Amino acid sequence: MSSGLKYLLILSIIFPFSSQSNTLFQEIDVKLNNNITLSDEKSVDKKIYDILDLNSKYVVNFWATWCIPCKKELPDLKKMKIDNKDLKIILISIDKKSIKYQLNFLKKNKVNDLTTYFDKNMTFFKSLKLRGIPTTILIREKKIIAKKEGIFSYNKNSLEQINNFFN
Repeated sequence: MSSGLKYLLILSIIFPFSSQSNTLFQEIDVKLNNNITLSDEKSVDKKIYDILDLNSKYVVNFWATWCIPCKKELPDLKKMKIDNKDLKIILISIDKKSIKYQLNFLKKNKVNDLTTYFDKNMTFFKSLKLRGIPTTILIREKKIIAKKEGIFSYNKNSLEQINNFFN
């Protein structure tokens, strides 16, 4: 048996289901820290608990203007908001650039109608121990119930998975 084939066989034993999974989101159960604050578009700090309604379903996406995959997924997040009135879509920027610059960026990319908050010091991002952006999390009853690290694509499959987490 060739060494390349042995390597593939060992990988398939160690990671038997990784390529067969259709799950985009990983289930988690993390209570939100009520001390976390985010800035709104007017640079007013708001506690995360005051931003979120207990009875709503949230799709929250962490992004930055310099992140190419983030820019690619913004139109999908906007389309999801238009198509699904019962889901609340929130963008949270971890960018260091000015809020004005970021709002102009969103306007230029025709997604300025999405609710946006700013986490310039990455306090919320770090509290969740996230590894990179883009990352999308699902929040219900002020608890994070799932996350997706990497680019999010809105389609029938992703919407079905999101709805399964919320139901």
